[in-house]
Amino acid sequence: MREFVNWEAWEAAGQPLPGTNSHRAMMPYARSSAQDARLSGIAGVDFREAAVLVGVEEGGRIALIERTPEKGPHGGQMALPGGAREQGESMKACALREWREELGLDVALLPLRDPVPLTEVHVVPSGFVVRPFIAPVSLPSEFIPDTIEVAAVHRVSLLDLTNNQYRQHEAVRVQMPGKTGFRWTVPGFALPGVPFVWGATALILSEVADWFEQWSTNRG
Repeated sequence: MREFVNWEAWEAAGQPLPGTNSHRAMMPYARSSAQDARLSGIAGVDFREAAVLVGVEEGGRIALIERTPEKGPHGGQMALPGGAREQGESMKACALREWREELGLDVALLPLRDPVPLTEVHVVPSGFVVRPFIAPVSLPSEFIPDTIEVAAVHRVSLLDLTNNQYRQHEAVRVQMPGKTGFRWTVPGFALPGVPFVWGATALILSEVADWFEQWSTNRG
């Protein structure tokens, strides 16, 4: 399968990003931004830091995880492989470590290019500011994920992320800290064969979709 992203052209252009404008289509309500959270709070006190990796495989696929039902306010939800930053760890190192752990990859496995940071998002229910990274990767055909954290791994197409027919609204359960859970109709990705993707993951993937539309080898 051929490469679907023109990584060289993106790098030569200075690796520009769509930014927070891409997030707006997937915001279900007035949402605090990562920038606001950082300006008004202290990392480790008012919010925690986390990182995820968007690993783009040859052929334009990425791996998403379906979290186990018991994993706190985000139990059962779709997510990118990632997790909380450990003390003394850089955000990039965190993204790589969590990517390997959650997908069950070899501890020495590295992406094919140095991961590039995308735009941060603020995850209000769990109090995280999340830094996504993106890089091309080569992964095994089958995963052995961390079964405590991950119920299933789903491969999805970048082309599907750009398809408007898969951008829909669905009712989901929202769990805010210290409050009773409630149902809310939110925007997200209703991708083939995959549970509905919404919230912070949808915000990140919305930027990835816009980025892909600009730097896809299919462009023009």
